[in-house]
Amino acid sequence: MFTLLARHKVEDFDKWMALYERQRGELAAFGVTGEAGLRSVVDGNDVVVLHEFATQDAAEGFLAMAQQADMQEMLKAAGIVGPVTFEIFTNC
Repeated sequence: MFTLLARHKVEDFDKWMALYERQRGELAAFGVTGEAGLRSVVDGNDVVVLHEFATQDAAEGFLAMAQQADMQEMLKAAGIVGPVTFEIFTNC
């Protein structure tokens, strides 16, 4: 299993979460086999999203899509501020 970690800040957590919830059903079409979200207890607008994939290629493909200009515009529209940190992990 491979996990893509995305960490970012949002202007308004509730606005961001509403958009994420609307898109959850589409994740499987992009190879996502599981997902989880984490929210900082110190700063509620600091969010970590984990997407699981069966293969490294699937995770890298999703990451490439997430870094495209049109996706970046959608992220901004969702209220994401500042850079998004992406990293792919595998099980130990």
